[in-house]
Amino acid sequence: MITITHGDWQPTPKPVHTDHLISAIGDVHGRADLLEPLLEALADDLGKPGIDHATNIFLGDLIDRGSDSLNVLGLAAGGLAAFSRAPDSVADVVLMGNHDRWLRDSLLGDPEVSEIETWLVNGAEATLTSFGLTTLPAPDAIPARLREVAPEIVLELMGHLKTHHRIGDWMFVHAGLDPRRPLENQEEEALLWIRDAFLDPADGWPFEVVVVHGHTPEEPFEDPTVTNHRINLDTGAFFSNVLTAIQMRDDKMRFVQAIG
Repeated sequence: MITITHGDWQPTPKPVHTDHLISAIGDVHGRADLLEPLLEALADDLGKPGIDHATNIFLGDLIDRGSDSLNVLGLAAGGLAAFSRAPDSVADVVLMGNHDRWLRDSLLGDPEVSEIETWLVNGAEATLTSFGLTTLPAPDAIPARLREVAPEIVLELMGHLKTHHRIGDWMFVHAGLDPRRPLENQEEEALLWIRDAFLDPADGWPFEVVVVHGHTPEEPFEDPTVTNHRINLDTGAFFSNVLTAIQMRDDKMRFVQAIG
């Protein structure tokens, strides 16, 4: 049984300066059983008075480790708009995580075998099984086999993944930003993989933006992390059974969680 909880509204580290409702969802990692009811709950909240427009952002790492990655991809492709009674008022943005890049490169690119091997030791088998590949192919055969079985909706989604999304003084990204590089010159590798230099910058935070991110679960794992420069929504859904979203309006925010 999945329980949905809404936290209390609290001040944001920095005002969003928009009255439309912004939501973002942390790392799903194949937990469609948590994502679907969470999207339903977020969509129900769009019916509240005064909400005319909403933006919903998936922070990446949709796949791997959990058992239902294919259905997660379908849910992300439909987005919050698929659950809303007024889909024209909802804009969905799907960001790419490091795990999603392995799948994207396998479906749309020509990855090195070493990259596929790295993917396999990081949870790919669960994703391949969800695609119907119950007998694991050799690493060099995986991209071709995936292209044979991948639904068109997944191929389309992979082609439209973004690395980041900015709304005012807020930046949404999978892993974080590199404080040692200019904001306008961030490398994709950092956006998908960075940890310590972003989480606890040695020389302080140099940017005006507050970052909403995932990628690195932090103790206590069931709770999002909030600091002056970042909000971490990765609550380790695949092992904690807690998938976390944030909702933001003007200078207020709250967390919505699906708990299994």
